Amino acid sequence: GSTGDMKLKFKNVLGGLKLQLKGTASIASISITGNNNEILCGAAEVTVANGSNPSINLTDASAKTVTLDCGAGVALNSETATPFIIALPPITMTGGFTVIVTDTEGKQMEIKTTKSQTITRSSLLKMPEVVYVVAAVIPDDCVDLGLSVCWASCNLGAGKPEEYGDYYAWGETEPKESYSWASYKWCNGSSSTLTKYNTSSSYGTVDNKTVLEPEDDVAHVKLGGKWRMPTDFEWTELRAKCTWTWVTNYNGSGINGSLVKATNGNSIFLPAAGYRNSSDLRGAGSSGCYWSSFLCANYPGVAYVISFSSDHTSSGSDRYLGRSVRPVSEL
Repeated sequence: GSTGDMKLKFKNVLGGLKLQLKGTASIASISITGNNNEILCGAAEVTVANGSNPSINLTDASAKTVTLDCGAGVALNSETATPFIIALPPITMTGGFTVIVTDTEGKQMEIKTTKSQTITRSSLLKMPEVVYVVAAVIPDDCVDLGLSVCWASCNLGAGKPEEYGDYYAWGETEPKESYSWASYKWCNGSSSTLTKYNTSSSYGTVDNKTVLEPEDDVAHVKLGGKWRMPTDFEWTELRAKCTWTWVTNYNGSGINGSLVKATNGNSIFLPAAGYRNSSDLRGAGSSGCYWSSFLCANYPGVAYVISFSSDHTSSGSDRYLGRSVRPVSEL
């Protein structure tokens, strides 16, 4: 019957981690694990006492990962970071922690820190903004064909030689949903408004750059080290010094493409992955078209490619189209 004892005070027993992600993907889940296998969830005993803060004791030795389920997916924004908050117990992860971000396509990115990190009760540990980038699959080996460079065993974004991998516009470093001049990074909506890699004022801003710089070379950006996109010369060398054979159903995979065999007996397989124009995949199974890192100087809206079906040729392609990338590495 009295109101004098109804002023209840509630206190948080947990703290949390605040991640801030930018990008174009849709995030399905985020998990965190302490690098020293700290217990982060599970059965808990909470202790409270008048006039002091609550404390928590976790006892399930197997409960070392907390996962934030984002349901049908949370779409990221490329300009403004989206916050994700994961509730965690007050704890010091002396070896830091590892975060695995999974998108709705099942692709993942790892964010890791090895510095000691402390989660404090009733506050958030705020992490710097991070651009969500799917971890590239690094080829298992670099195939020595006896040429000036060695060639990756599979396409960028693929884990096996017969997989198509990802598609990229020339000079861009991320795959996307639609490929057109309107969505192309290095122009203002058309082939006559180029903003980088241009040798003619008829096509936009002139900088006379004709070879991709490392920061715009997707093979180098994704794989690092000495990995990069092939030059037109290196494609010409591959075409001239190796035997190309059109193969159907490569290794029983159902994938068609060209088997490229060197005189030393080593070989690589180039799947006929087709290309992307707008949101459409065209020519998959019947043709392949792979970027070089060289611009067609006389026609700066075009970059050199190697194209093949039952034969192979060197030609030019509009820069905005989504093409395959086969990395090379210097010997």
